[in-house]
Amino acid sequence: MNNILSIDTSTQLGQVVLLSEGKVVYEEAFISKRSHNSQIFAPLEKALNRCDGKVSLIVVGSGPGSYTGVRIGIAAGIGISMVKKIRMIGIPSICAAELKDNLTEYVFVGDARRGEKYFVNVQNHQLLSDPVIVKSDENFNNIIQDKSKPIISFENSIHPKAIETKPSAIKLAHLGNQMTNNEINELSKSTPIPLYLRSPFITKPKKIGKTGPEEGSN
Repeated sequence: MNNILSIDTSTQLGQVVLLSEGKVVYEEAFISKRSHNSQIFAPLEKALNRCDGKVSLIVVGSGPGSYTGVRIGIAAGIGISMVKKIRMIGIPSICAAELKDNLTEYVFVGDARRGEKYFVNVQNHQLLSDPVIVKSDENFNNIIQDKSKPIISFENSIHPKAIETKPSAIKLAHLGNQMTNNEINELSKSTPIPLYLRSPFITKPKKIGKTGPEEGSN
């Protein structure tokens, strides 16, 4: 039986979906403002129990989004994949936006933090290029207004013309289901990595040393 488990934790809305023979047989969403770490295990267990642990493919949303959130979803998928020896692939969450009218071509805009935003063109559930970060609202608006495609976003009020929506783990599962075996084999050769807009900011630990006078010193 063709059972596909999909996970998306790129936004505050975490989702776990099980698709069996092309039909959704389990779906659960949960909200977390800080971390999905403590909430993802229960729905994953329920999904696996629903199919007696017999999963043929794992699909995870790779973002962009919360650094921690995306990593949690991927790590959870890796754990199941390794234990059960199941193929796993990653698909950008912004390529699986929940949209009406079967819209497959759009400009996705998002918050890049640090007072910046980003945009990227999506067509047929694939990124046409890397996300472009724009440093000012004025430049951002001018660039987007020149586009003839619909504007999509996961955030509120990021652009006056943007259609607000959310990532869809259901769509992730269907996209995986539509792939050929060769396509899945090729994608599953490498572990999914988060789609970061910029390199993660990591601070180096301070050197351990004495900050005061030694005992017995004057």
